[in-house]
Amino acid sequence: MRHFSAILIFVIMSLASCKKNYTCECTNSNGTYIAGEVEATKSKAKKHCEGLSTNSTNCLAK
Repeated sequence: MRHFSAILIFVIMSLASCKKNYTCECTNSNGTYIAGEVEATKSKAKKHCEGLSTNSTNCLAK
């Protein structure tokens, strides 16, 4: 029974990191705009969107 519980927890954790569509939303002095979409895990989408940032523009995954 303990092995089943451990496997079930592992499966649930694996599903939590599934790829989804995230939107890169950027903000600068002119306002906020959508810079595109990325299909990835939450952490990879965050890194991708933050990579679009420049000195005057801040981009986040939404």
